Amino acid sequence: MSKEKENMREMFEEMFFSPLTNFFGPQVSEEVRNHLSLARIEMLKAMRTFIESEIDKLEKTVQD
Repeated sequence: MSKEKENMREMFEEMFFSPLTNFFGPQVSEEVRNHLSLARIEMLKAMRTFIESEIDKLEKTVQD
């Protein structure tokens, strides 16, 4: 991954997930932290799928 993409990913994660992490803080159990981590991964996958479908739509529009 390019440095620029990595920086963008880090900025997004900071904006999107930091409030959640700060809200739950260290008082939650390891089980809760693991669950939130897995949920975060699934959320990112869903966002990637959505973005890729939007890119596909735009590419088809440009080609037509």
